[in-house]
Amino acid sequence: MIKDALDTFFVRWFGPSRSAVQQIIATCVLVFLLSWFLILITLYPASNRGISQAILDWLKFSPFELSRGYKFFSAFTYMFLHIDVWHLLGNMLWLYFVGSILEDLVGKQHLWKLFIWGGLFGALFVQIFYSGLVFMGNEGVLFFPENTLGASAGVSAVVLATAIFTPRYRLFLFGLIEIEIRWIVLVKVLLDVMGIFGNNNAGGYAAHLGGLLWGTLYAYGVLKGDFLQSTMLAFSNFSDRIVSFFTTKNRKNPSMRVNKSANSVDSKSRKSNHLSEEVVNEILDKISQVGYNNLTQKEKETLFKASQDQ
Repeated sequence: MIKDALDTFFVRWFGPSRSAVQQIIATCVLVFLLSWFLILITLYPASNRGISQAILDWLKFSPFELSRGYKFFSAFTYMFLHIDVWHLLGNMLWLYFVGSILEDLVGKQHLWKLFIWGGLFGALFVQIFYSGLVFMGNEGVLFFPENTLGASAGVSAVVLATAIFTPRYRLFLFGLIEIEIRWIVLVKVLLDVMGIFGNNNAGGYAAHLGGLLWGTLYAYGVLKGDFLQSTMLAFSNFSDRIVSFFTTKNRKNPSMRVNKSANSVDSKSRKSNHLSEEVVNEILDKISQVGYNNLTQKEKETLFKASQDQ
């Protein structure tokens, strides 16, 4: 009976029919409930409370302990923990309203990669920032939090990637003010950058910056094209321009032959690819105007196929 109930529970909330956003939210909520349940059941006798708190601290990310070779796994576990209900609610609202937009466009696998690696990059930035303060002997290290926890680094990666991928997507704030998503995210980024210089939550804001960096790299490198290929192409074009300064212009090669059939095929291929890009851009413009749900079935299939081709 219990096994069947658990199977039903996990299939309902974590099964393949659920979106990545729903799965991440369900995971964070479940971990939050379990962590507080652990504290409550060990509250009496009071001596056991130290055990539960030690377990939770063991799962939080600590740059101090990692610098001494401990708790490498905490770079992963910390992103599913939250301090209180408001901390959890704030992160999950960002993920639900913004992450759902991106997932409708690119699919659930990209959302998971953005969230998990965004969290890992967040832990990396916390460690780098803390190590830098220690190296410089900065007094700010005294105000640096001993432990870091929360999904905000992964959520920041998702939010920024959404703004980069579909910057003109319009949202209605409080159901009244229409605004493009890029301006909302810009304000968030500026607040995160300014927050790292404060003494209130420097570790948390450092994690945000790590998530923002990963979101940028993933959006430009994967969602909008091949990052390595684009980089190599840029270097190649730059090299061609340099070489062109040392070569004679309009120099004819008498042995050169023109393959008309090959050129014709290449021309048709380029024209086809260009047309495909135009169609996708038109669909994205329509999404920014009326939303994904108002697309026709054919437009949704075209957009899905284009995302798979990337």
